[in-house]
Amino acid sequence: MERFIIEALPRKSGSKGSRNQMRAAGMVPAVVYGRGTQPLMISLDSRSLKKSLNTAAGSNVLLDLVIGGENGGTKETVMIKEVQRDPLQKDFILHADLIRISMTDKIEVQVPLNFTGEAAGVKEGGIFQVQKREIGIRCMPGDIPQVIDVPIEDLGIGDVLTVADLKLPQGIEILEDPVENLASILVPHEEMIPEEAEAEEEEAGAEKPAEEQQE
Repeated sequence: MERFIIEALPRKSGSKGSRNQMRAAGMVPAVVYGRGTQPLMISLDSRSLKKSLNTAAGSNVLLDLVIGGENGGTKETVMIKEVQRDPLQKDFILHADLIRISMTDKIEVQVPLNFTGEAAGVKEGGIFQVQKREIGIRCMPGDIPQVIDVPIEDLGIGDVLTVADLKLPQGIEILEDPVENLASILVPHEEMIPEEAEAEEEEAGAEKPAEEQQE
């Protein structure tokens, strides 16, 4: 996956007003957590942060922070844990939570699924339905895929695609239940098989009052 180098500056906690001034100046307040060390408060350039988020195809982004300071700079490799955005201006980032990672230790993340192609069952009139849009995996940070492509061309009407059907590169462990459904091709309602239609008619008749059934 792609890595982005972003410069950061240490900051003090400050008041709400000082954080608003920081945002007005094009900086985003952020906190770095994890790996048994104290949280580190920093500020990031808003344009650089948004560029990294917009460039990445998925939700997982690796950032190499270059943190400046009076006593020399330090470096931290992090991932974005959470981004808070303005409710009215979605492109305006209010705050970011970052988590420290080691490039030599496996981590657990959620990765989006990208269903590719057109299912054979859809061409026949079936309805493609998605049950799960992302899955949990465990792997080295450098091996995290932006998305997982899932071909669906061979799915026919009534077919179900499960976690066990996924094919991932070596070194990536899937954390989900193998029998969990990812997607399926539904039978169109108007093409209901005769046995199902007859059963529905009998059930509807049983629900009518006795006098209506006698008529």
